[in-house]
Amino acid sequence: MMDKFLFIMSNFLSCFAVTAIMFQFMNGRYKKSINNKYIYSLIQIVIIVCVVCINLMNISLFNLIAWFAVFGISAYFLYYEDMDKPLRRILECEALMFCMVVCESLGVFVLRWILQAMSIKKINAAMLSFLEVTFSALIIIFFYYMVISRLMKRSNIPYSKTQYVFYSIILGYSFINMLVIIEIFKQGQINYLCTINMGCIVVADLYLLYFVKMADEKSYYENQVKVLEQQANMQYEYYLEQTKKYDKTVQILHDVNKHIKTIEELYIAGQAQTAGEYMNEIGGLLKPLIPTQYTGNPILNILLTDKEMLMKDKGISVEIEIDNVSLDFIEPIDVTTIFGNLLDNAIEAAEKAEGNKCIYIKISSRHQMIVIRIENSCNVVRWKNNMPISKKGKNGGIGLLNVKSSIEKYDGNLILKQENQKFIAELFLNS
Repeated sequence: MMDKFLFIMSNFLSCFAVTAIMFQFMNGRYKKSINNKYIYSLIQIVIIVCVVCINLMNISLFNLIAWFAVFGISAYFLYYEDMDKPLRRILECEALMFCMVVCESLGVFVLRWILQAMSIKKINAAMLSFLEVTFSALIIIFFYYMVISRLMKRSNIPYSKTQYVFYSIILGYSFINMLVIIEIFKQGQINYLCTINMGCIVVADLYLLYFVKMADEKSYYENQVKVLEQQANMQYEYYLEQTKKYDKTVQILHDVNKHIKTIEELYIAGQAQTAGEYMNEIGGLLKPLIPTQYTGNPILNILLTDKEMLMKDKGISVEIEIDNVSLDFIEPIDVTTIFGNLLDNAIEAAEKAEGNKCIYIKISSRHQMIVIRIENSCNVVRWKNNMPISKKGKNGGIGLLNVKSSIEKYDGNLILKQENQKFIAELFLNS
């Protein structure tokens, strides 16, 4: 009686693991056709019960057909995509189902090899069946989270090394537990508590790996929020600076009639030289308020004018070389994000650099691509994962992540490198 119960439970556990993984895959990759989440939970329960009943018939081919059919139908009716391609959606789910079938067979093969290597021959049939199911389920779970979910993910969320470390630790711990249980079964002992423990390992791993993945994604999105906050602050400070300039312009324009009258009186009095000097003085006051026309993009003109003044104030020599290129395709917010962050980083590095402090900016076109090159003096730069290590602490490096995010909108690429005492940022944007 207990052996029959174990057989039913092993079938239930296998169906539960496969169904949970398949729906996690579809939930992460596609959009739901029905807004009510409880309907999806109910459908999963119905699928598990139905497939368990089919499994108990012990007809392998019928069981396999049922799995492929139920997930093909689910992918077609329960999910959709913006550019809806139901056939592709079905084929992706069927491919994942095929991978899980292969992993299940591999699990059985590996388990039998382990048993043979450990010279274990006497194991209760029901417990051996449960052991095969749990061992295969573990391989399916880890294969999905460590391989499939990365290869077929919908979002651009990167997989961190910490996530893989956690996965590896959990995998090692789970298989060590399995080997301990196998050793207990070595002499043909019947231990139902160990059997229950195997089932708990599978369920715990399934949800523990899911929560590790969710925690990593949560951390990523929190970082993205910080990026957006930094961008908002940067734009706010920029517009505050523009407000100050506007106020200064208003003050000058308020007295413009007085200035004109003064200049006229000087000319009438025959003091042309003094009048000229007075005009030059007024021009000097107005010059910083008029952006240099570097490009046809007014936002970039203002930004470059501001940054050039800042560089000169900090004793940094600057050279700006811009070919006849159109930058109108770049959205204003991306102009501020890309050039603001890169130039701020360049100014900060050049200011701290030993010896000659200089910044070189060049914008040109190459094969229908806009090429932006920013060089600056710098000290030795430390690198990690092809990115410079920021010395700003926990939130350092967010600016470059923000730049990368803006560049991706234009199918672009960012190359960072150091040559001698120069740090070089080279961008390629598809115009």
